[in-house]
Amino acid sequence: MKEEIENRFAVLLDQGEHLMQCLPRDAHEIEHFVGRADVPTYQAWLTSVAHLVRLVAWTESYFVEECTRLLTHKSMPNGIGTIVIQKMYGLLLSAREEWNHGLLRQVEYIIAAETFDDFLDHAEHYHKGGKVTEASVLASAVLEDTVKKIAARNNVATAGKTLEPLIDELVTAGVFTPVKAKRVKSHAGVRNHALHAEWNRIDLRDVWELIKGVRSLIEDYL
Repeated sequence: MKEEIENRFAVLLDQGEHLMQCLPRDAHEIEHFVGRADVPTYQAWLTSVAHLVRLVAWTESYFVEECTRLLTHKSMPNGIGTIVIQKMYGLLLSAREEWNHGLLRQVEYIIAAETFDDFLDHAEHYHKGGKVTEASVLASAVLEDTVKKIAARNNVATAGKTLEPLIDELVTAGVFTPVKAKRVKSHAGVRNHALHAEWNRIDLRDVWELIKGVRSLIEDYL
């Protein structure tokens, strides 16, 4: 995965350099739009860059925020402004530099997030089919693993600790806010019912909130 990400950075930077060379010479002084015939090429590059940035950076990082801002730039409804291309290229250069210095997401957490997301997709499928038992068991397993991954990433020991005390320690460590911890504990309540086969105490709405809550944890903390 690490090699794949680094190769992708190289390819997109090469493509971006070529696209930059195709912009008007005074693009840094006057706002232009890329030609209508070139829009698909530039749009494809922007989309690929955005996907890579969102893969390697945390949801609330500057990189993701700036990427979103550029893709919703005021010029976009009318075409693709040259300023968007220039700034996205600079953002990509900076992201690769931070990646090379180990300051973005680590590969193990990217892989974990993708794996957990697959499990949640299955849980959501069961949920849509009205299968409370299967959906709650899958989502509950992902919840526990996710909280443990978050703890490990923030140097909070997990050995011998149950879920709720671990959530409290994440508050103490400044990882979770008290409000966030309260929400995660509410999801842990559904997990506890699932672990003890208390199916009559779980309904589809509870499971849906659990699935959404775990997705939020993955996006924000892994």
